[in-house]
Amino acid sequence: MSGDGPDRAVSGMGQSALHGGIWSMSQVIANKVLALLGTLALMYLLTPVDYAVASYSMSVQAFLTVLAPVTLADVLIARARDGERVMGTAIRLCIAVTAITSVLVVAAGPLVAREYGQSALVAACGVAALRPAVELLLLAPTVRMRLRLRFRELAVVDGVTQAMATATAVRRALAGAGWTSIIVPQIVFTALRAWICHRIAPPERDFPTWIPDEARPLMRDYGLAGFGQYVHGGLIMLPPLVIGAFDSAEDVGLFSMAFTLTTAINVVLAFSMGQVLQPIFAQMVNEPSRQRAAFVRACSTIAAVAMPLCLTLAVIVGPAIRLLLPERWDGSVTMACLLSIGQAFYFAVNPAMSLLKAQGRFKTYVVWQSVLLVVVAGAMVAAGMLAEGEAATAISAVAGLYTIVWAPVGVWLCLTGERGSIAQSVALFARPLVAAGVALGPAALALHALVEPGMPRDIWRIIALPALATVLYVLALRIIDAPAFRELGQIASLIRLRMR
Repeated sequence: MSGDGPDRAVSGMGQSALHGGIWSMSQVIANKVLALLGTLALMYLLTPVDYAVASYSMSVQAFLTVLAPVTLADVLIARARDGERVMGTAIRLCIAVTAITSVLVVAAGPLVAREYGQSALVAACGVAALRPAVELLLLAPTVRMRLRLRFRELAVVDGVTQAMATATAVRRALAGAGWTSIIVPQIVFTALRAWICHRIAPPERDFPTWIPDEARPLMRDYGLAGFGQYVHGGLIMLPPLVIGAFDSAEDVGLFSMAFTLTTAINVVLAFSMGQVLQPIFAQMVNEPSRQRAAFVRACSTIAAVAMPLCLTLAVIVGPAIRLLLPERWDGSVTMACLLSIGQAFYFAVNPAMSLLKAQGRFKTYVVWQSVLLVVVAGAMVAAGMLAEGEAATAISAVAGLYTIVWAPVGVWLCLTGERGSIAQSVALFARPLVAAGVALGPAALALHALVEPGMPRDIWRIIALPALATVLYVLALRIIDAPAFRELGQIASLIRLRMR
């Protein structure tokens, strides 16, 4: 995105970002629809304990994967001009780190199984240990595709392989495969995705497989980026482990399902755009003002969509769970509501991480994430200790609502040095929040007054509230945030043109 002003036509790299974002979001939306259908099927075929075993093992793998291969991709993209030249050196470093990680995950299996009283965790951790290895296979081809701005091909490959993984998960669950239905298909089809991407984007020429002078700076940046991403992943994977320490495996499964349902919107919008924006930002490395302007414009556009969708989900997710899922999942309603509210503020996190990485500000990224992890972990433990009998709900509240503070701080870090950076950071969240409140408040009050409590109100809330709130929100956004309204209109026009 150009960043030269909200009214400037999209061109050059801005057009690449917009087209790439549309392709990426289209792929993720299609995957999320399939994944939602697959999740609903798995809800009927699996038990909360199955989800708990999968969640525990993936959390263990995430906590022990301090330097994930994907973070080395961030380092190579930040070095856009010579990323291909140092690729061989980077891969050799990553192989050594990944081998150590996989061994640690396997070794942790018996310890975790004894701690949580689930013998299946020995095998689950063994399977989860394969994930870093298959992600390593993705490193080189995806870096090449992102640096070459080949977002369309990347989106298609991701979409097809994810759809295949979802279908395979359901088929395995039907065959009685239990927790393996959740973990195994993702690993298998990640490997397939790596093979396809390598066929699409092979190296353009041969480079040395080892450059001694580059090993140290690469390892330094890999360590900083990896640790920052590790802390970020820890924030995501921490709640199941803390809930498991205070409550049952069933509560862990309820939280995991609520998390899966409520994060879909930001995966579609913020994460997919973050993947597109990082290489765009990296190519603006010598234009910091343009970088920051593009970041503000991107966040403002994402916020205008993500904020109302997440807050609407917070209102309708309870009725949806009660109507569509078996009764055993009713305990996740409050958790899902709290997580949805927090997700309304999460939209800026991935673009902020992308900008900091593209600028090579890995130390700032690490400090931001590390301070937050310490604060949030302490708050979760305190909530679990103080909320007798309701530990899972209290921990979910912390897990959901900390983004209300964390996300604006991340935006401010990206805008440090800009005039009015604090005001800009607050405005990015305040404008869509006010517009969403103006829309959702009257819509919810009207349904509350006109429809009787019980199942009829739940049905009407799911069907009518999103439609009514959307109309009111469009009117409110046009008044409260006219630049974002015009930007969305431009994107909608481009999408319609492409469809024709």
